[in-house]
Amino acid sequence: MNCSMMYKKILFCIVGFLLISFASLGKTVSSLAEEVPKGDILIIYQDNADDNTKAAVEDLVKLLTFQSFKISYGPASWGMEYLDGFSYVICYDLEQSPPGFTSRLSRYEARSAIDGKMESPHILFIGNQYFKTYLDSTNRSDQYELLNSTVGQLQYSFYGSESKHGLVREDYFIFLKNSSYQNGIVTVDHKNGYFCAKDGRLTHIPVADRSSQLVRAAMTREVSKWKWPYNGNPHIFAQYILIDKVYPYEDPEKLLQAVKLMIERKIPFVISVMPMYVNGDYPSMTHFCEVLRFAQAGGGAVIINAPIDQMNPLDKEVMLDYLARAMTIYNKQGVYPLALEVPQNWMFHKDTIEIMSHFKTIFSSDEVDSYLSKEDMDHNEVYKDGHQWVGASIPVDDTNVSYLSVYSTAVPIGLDEDIEEIQRKVEVCQSSFVPLKSLWDVEHSYWLDKQLMTYKNGDLILNEKKMDLSFTPTVYPEQYNYRRNMLQRFSRDLTTQSRRLVIAVGLTSILFVFLIFWARLKNRKNYFFHD
Repeated sequence: MNCSMMYKKILFCIVGFLLISFASLGKTVSSLAEEVPKGDILIIYQDNADDNTKAAVEDLVKLLTFQSFKISYGPASWGMEYLDGFSYVICYDLEQSPPGFTSRLSRYEARSAIDGKMESPHILFIGNQYFKTYLDSTNRSDQYELLNSTVGQLQYSFYGSESKHGLVREDYFIFLKNSSYQNGIVTVDHKNGYFCAKDGRLTHIPVADRSSQLVRAAMTREVSKWKWPYNGNPHIFAQYILIDKVYPYEDPEKLLQAVKLMIERKIPFVISVMPMYVNGDYPSMTHFCEVLRFAQAGGGAVIINAPIDQMNPLDKEVMLDYLARAMTIYNKQGVYPLALEVPQNWMFHKDTIEIMSHFKTIFSSDEVDSYLSKEDMDHNEVYKDGHQWVGASIPVDDTNVSYLSVYSTAVPIGLDEDIEEIQRKVEVCQSSFVPLKSLWDVEHSYWLDKQLMTYKNGDLILNEKKMDLSFTPTVYPEQYNYRRNMLQRFSRDLTTQSRRLVIAVGLTSILFVFLIFWARLKNRKNYFFHD
């Protein structure tokens, strides 16, 4: 009896242990499943990719994020485990593949749509080496033509416009013999190939080098069309004329001249202002903001540039504090920035992603925050915040006008340019096939410390109060009290006295030189010409 009870206890303990083990195993499997990245597009690159390849992939991820795609990306040995979670896969400039990758990709290509929940697979090969390997391994070596030349000439037309030309370089070029879709021309050894072609579930772009702006623009458009599930072209997005990075103490007359040009031609425009943290009521700042209010009333919108990062590591709380100070200064002057402009690499750092999450609309410039440390990511984490993105236009020519309509773009104009050059760029934008748009036609919002702004249907609400966007000229005092302390007054007086001293020394020196010259003439007359 005692033995029987003992065996029962042992059996009960074993069963309990197994139940707990299976439960723990279930939780582990569940947590691993949750870690599998899901998204619209999976980008796979070389396992031992160099920095240039990774930078090119990040650039592609950035441009696809502007189009509101959720992207996962990583090396081939990592990405092959997650193929079945995506309907769109990009193999970017692969040269070699890890063991089992080609057979895994072949099974993925042959997969059918899953219960209507996922589309059939779409594979885009960018580059030539692995595409050749894949076709050879799947018994399709007779379906392509190989040209052993390293240089080709690209011709590409955007939306029926005049073709743009540029040179492209690869180790060699491969072109499919048969395709259901082709666009662009790459001429190699006097033979015309394509820039992008599709055959069944495979799409191929033979040029992987993104150092050319023409290649960047053309590839972005083709990837967007590849991802578009319907016939025709994707939705058309607008471009914005952006008077970029205007400092408060620049010549306001040059800014006013550019603003009047836009208003007279009834062209929507955006002004990106640099942040100010002190002396927001100084006459020069008041005059600057008066021009901004005039621009606001005339259809121009204002956005604010992110504070210049000089911290290593970055402190997001300090950055948000300075941003709130700058917004307060502008708001007190009747200027209401609608969006935030940031360097392009802020998209790939968790702290800067947190800063951007305070704004609905984000302008991304081509600048890079050199103080920002690099973080390894396997997906575009910024996607979750659902921003309205405006990316910098890709400068295919010297006008910087946008040739892409697959996402909203900003055409930058600098106040250091001549007014004739500004006028030329404006005219090119007006005649472009990419439409111009006013930032006031879009909803915006942001929240900072003690600040909440929403803009919708022409009403700008700041901290539950509707703001007046009409223009009223500023009445300037005859004398302004700068509220200087003793040290500042002493410094100003010293500067004034130094200026006076320099003038006095200069006049004395001129008088001294004149007297010497006069005395020399008199002496020459007395000693050499006296009869």
